Amino acid sequence: MPENIWPDYCDKLAGGWKCITYKLFDGSGTDKKLIAKPHGDEPLGRVLISHNGYLSAHVARRDRMGALPSGKPWQLGEDKEVAYVGRGLSMYCGYLELFRDDEGLYWQTTVEVCSDPSRIGGKEERRAEYWEESGKAFMVLQPKQDMVTEDGKRTRAVIKWEKFE
Repeated sequence: MPENIWPDYCDKLAGGWKCITYKLFDGSGTDKKLIAKPHGDEPLGRVLISHNGYLSAHVARRDRMGALPSGKPWQLGEDKEVAYVGRGLSMYCGYLELFRDDEGLYWQTTVEVCSDPSRIGGKEERRAEYWEESGKAFMVLQPKQDMVTEDGKRTRAVIKWEKFE
């Protein structure tokens, strides 16, 4: 097992992060093509990371976040309209470990709670790039594996985050 290097990066990565772009590509190579921005031009997403490595990540489709069409509270809504909102929301949380390999940084989060119950107890792995520019901190996260969209297509997500205070 590689060495967990989280202590070396916790001061840079710990804190709150706001999603600024969420793009889906048809692959991960240099010839990849943009196929969608599932969360639009102003994605709704936050990642919070504690200094001890606890991560909580939430991404939602902005167009699905609001009152249910029926006007009913979430708990009383029809299954169809609640599912429509729920499928536009992805979240998970748990402790992360950070590693370095030949391709750079990546982290593994042991999932404790998740919007997709089948992922609980598993590992979420993300490639992570971090940089600072004009006094701001940024990171790009990419799942190490392809994602499957609601229509069954396999895609590669590239998500850019900006740190906020």
